[in-house]
Amino acid sequence: MDFHTLKDAELWQLVASGNQKAFDHVYFSTAKDLYKYGFRFTLDRELIKDVIQDVYIHIWEVRSVLSIQKSIKFYLFSAFRREVIKRVNAACKFETIDDYHSKISWELSFQEILEENQISLDSAHKLTRAIETLPLRQKEAIYLRYLQELTYDEISELMGVQIPSIYNLIFKGIKTLRAALSPGDFSTKVLILFLYFLQ
Repeated sequence: MDFHTLKDAELWQLVASGNQKAFDHVYFSTAKDLYKYGFRFTLDRELIKDVIQDVYIHIWEVRSVLSIQKSIKFYLFSAFRREVIKRVNAACKFETIDDYHSKISWELSFQEILEENQISLDSAHKLTRAIETLPLRQKEAIYLRYLQELTYDEISELMGVQIPSIYNLIFKGIKTLRAALSPGDFSTKVLILFLYFLQ
């Protein structure tokens, strides 16, 4: 069976009935994205892996009674985000998640991406400064919208922010990046670079 052709409701029905192959498909098609997303909250790889494992174990254990109203990806991102924030907050103790989050570098493979996309050092420095000025919520909203392709409704629920505010976060973030470079550079280079950069 080609699980890629199934709608989420159909795929989840198979998982709920105990179809191990359908569950494996869900895992292998989403776990990598959750792992990348985890680095928006902590650099602790083991913590991220533990949370991912616990999330998948939990949904398998409760699959027969779990009703996923939205997309499977949205449910997983939502469950993962709640749990990873809870654990990071517990580990930080005296820091808020935003305080801890702000210490994390978003530039894990920046130099490689620059070289691959033939971005000049001058443009790179301008873009780096522009990215550093973006508030964390703007970075997360742009990441979820353009990289994970979640809907505005889903991002709103996931982040606990009203939909008009999500539009505003993304608009302001893109506007900041656009202002960092010339108009010609932004559409052809910077947006591509920024999306790769957030992966």
